[in-house]
Amino acid sequence: MYRRKVQVTGGGTFFVTLPKGWAERVGIRHGGEVALVPSQGGPLLVVPEGMRESNRCLLRLDGRSRVELEREIIAHYIAGFDVIRVAGERIRPQERRMVREIAQSLIGMEILEETQSEVALHSVVNIQDFPAQHTIHRIFDITRAMLEDAISAFLARDDELARDVIERDGDVDRLVLLVARQFSLLLRDLVTEEDIGLSRFAFLHYHTVADQLERVADHAVKISRAALEVETLPSQEVGGRVRGLFGESKEILEGAVQAFEERDTKLANHVLAHKEDRNQLLELAQISAADQPENAYAISIVMDSLLRARE
Repeated sequence: MYRRKVQVTGGGTFFVTLPKGWAERVGIRHGGEVALVPSQGGPLLVVPEGMRESNRCLLRLDGRSRVELEREIIAHYIAGFDVIRVAGERIRPQERRMVREIAQSLIGMEILEETQSEVALHSVVNIQDFPAQHTIHRIFDITRAMLEDAISAFLARDDELARDVIERDGDVDRLVLLVARQFSLLLRDLVTEEDIGLSRFAFLHYHTVADQLERVADHAVKISRAALEVETLPSQEVGGRVRGLFGESKEILEGAVQAFEERDTKLANHVLAHKEDRNQLLELAQISAADQPENAYAISIVMDSLLRARE
């Protein structure tokens, strides 16, 4: 840490000197410019000119499976790289198609450069274009609709609707990855706080909520897959129990998100206080499964997923 005494000119301007060693290390010269950025909480950041250039990385395609390449690209996307170059001795059409499909699963990443041996993905959106508040609410809207449709698909044995819910999980994943990328950029570059309008501490809560909503979406997918395995229509009694538990789970989910968005601690405590005893609900799930042995596995999956979604 460097310490400097604040001085005042005759005209009332405050000034401090910059540490010589630091200035030389980052390339500051006489007549050069630095950016002064007020950050959340009070600190003032001194950013040398050219310090925030685009980040680039190179990934070798040779010998990688699709899963391995997808993991690598997503990891570098979350890490905040603006340009991700994928290179090989000669990229085959199926490999090029694979890179394109991975890029389409990431918000803001587009293929802007291509040669026989390289494909370059570029980030074409600004972080300000996706306010965290709006992104979280969009994730919630999709997740809630997925859960509703998953239950409808299960109760009506609607395979088409069940498959549609499974496909929509990709929309949630893309938004959650975007939130993770924004959080990573915040951790790496304090100046990003000014761009986003949130501190790293505040954004951590949005990141946590996004992860929790993603889990709810995953449970909606599990329910939809269970719906595809149902052999007969659920009985009226089982359907009533499922609807009842779904209604309670939906109410808790909506209340929790509303409490977070409105910073309403009273509502948050109300939601927590009105969660029913899990053991009682597990017993209800077991009874429902026993009522229809042919659908026992699917019913157990549905009830368990609803229990976990509400938590």
